[in-house]
Amino acid sequence: MEITAGGGYLKLGIFGSRTLKDDRVKFLILDELDKIGADTIVTTQEPLGVCTIAQNVAKEQHFILELHFLDFKYRTGAYEHRSDNVIKSADKILLIHDGESKGTINELERVKYFKKPYRYEIISKTDNNLQRNVDRKLETFTSDEFSDFNFDF
Repeated sequence: MEITAGGGYLKLGIFGSRTLKDDRVKFLILDELDKIGADTIVTTQEPLGVCTIAQNVAKEQHFILELHFLDFKYRTGAYEHRSDNVIKSADKILLIHDGESKGTINELERVKYFKKPYRYEIISKTDNNLQRNVDRKLETFTSDEFSDFNFDF
């Protein structure tokens, strides 16, 4: 299915497992951005792993970044509402799954419910030694690293 932007920016929504934290994720994201010609990445702020790598790709490659946050006014369903907001905003969804994460499976079901075009990839978890090193790097990732972005509120 070919995707075209409806007069605005073409947005790629990205979800994935927290256990995936290496360059394979980055290459899948870059590949999909290139395939569909997207200029905007839509993802969630809080989870580490795929969502954090998506944020880093946006910064490194100068893509527009649209972040969605948990809103606990929904006492139950805060995660689902956040996922739904990403799905509704995006033109296509990329899901990168470790084959085990329940969250990514739930997001896939939500994508199907909203009948959004998607790409679903399963890759093995990041090696534990590599994962510890990447975790340390992700933990030092701060909002100051986005200082070159202009946010209008």
